[in-house]
Amino acid sequence: MKNLQLQELINRYLRGQLSDADSEQLFDLLQDIKNKEYFERAKIEWNNDPKTDETAQRNWNRLQFKINHSERGTRKTAEARSLWINVLSVAAILMFGLFSGGILTYMLTDHQIKSDDLVFETPRGQKSLVKLPDGSEVWLNAKSRLVYHSFSSKNRKVELKGEAFFKVAHDALAPFVVKTNECEVKVMGTTFNVMAYDEFGRKEITLITGKVDVQSEAGEQILKPGQSLVLKDHIAVVAEGNPIQASGWVENKFNFQNIPLSELIKRLENWYDVDITFENLTGKEVNFTGTFKNEETIWQVLDAIKVYTPIEYQKTNLRKIKITVR
Repeated sequence: MKNLQLQELINRYLRGQLSDADSEQLFDLLQDIKNKEYFERAKIEWNNDPKTDETAQRNWNRLQFKINHSERGTRKTAEARSLWINVLSVAAILMFGLFSGGILTYMLTDHQIKSDDLVFETPRGQKSLVKLPDGSEVWLNAKSRLVYHSFSSKNRKVELKGEAFFKVAHDALAPFVVKTNECEVKVMGTTFNVMAYDEFGRKEITLITGKVDVQSEAGEQILKPGQSLVLKDHIAVVAEGNPIQASGWVENKFNFQNIPLSELIKRLENWYDVDITFENLTGKEVNFTGTFKNEETIWQVLDAIKVYTPIEYQKTNLRKIKITVR
């Protein structure tokens, strides 16, 4: 009976027909080891079903991500003294719903923070909101990593790999510092976006409100609202930015102006948890301008891209796509 109930909830979830109460019930059922074993068997069968569509696959990935994180206990690593968050004990407001765009919320308070670092990682197809003890909020984009170092009365520091949107609480006595592998962004209280994916070949900081001080090998640059700083090949360039393009991903809105097709493809891989390859490498030099929402399926997005860019695409596997530039 429980298996039938569990299967029905899973089936309804994959169709996107669960209420918030049903989502809570499904999540509770999967805490039982026998139900979890049933879940694993069902997952294998479902993944092997050639009729599985892309939307259902994304829903399943979100559910699996949530369950896996709920089971992960805290543990230290010798490499970085990192503490992996046990979501159920740390998150104060986890349940946005199992099909709410893959958003997890972590809320940290002072009594939960000791001397250890905390590591937050968001996989492809997900994004996370981290609420820090000082009141600052950090939205982590897909395939991103944030390391939190314990704050003091004189210092607030985090490390970022990937992309994040920051809304920093003002504290004149304790600057907030975001460290990437190429620069440090220092602020008092402001909103800004940091794009620091290694595979994009550049780092980009876009200031929305307030003021930031960016220090790198290229020197020190002070940004004003609406400006962006691009770091590439150890050279820093400050120019008028596109705040909507830089931070729109937080609300699942994407507005791109003349970005390389190769970068757009990498972003789609991260957002939709798919693997995309080019059949002809010269296509990576094509640029793209356009707008779409992450509420659409990958196929709807690719169809929209075809309107603006001379490409053809082919589904080669459940999660693999081949693109040819005409």
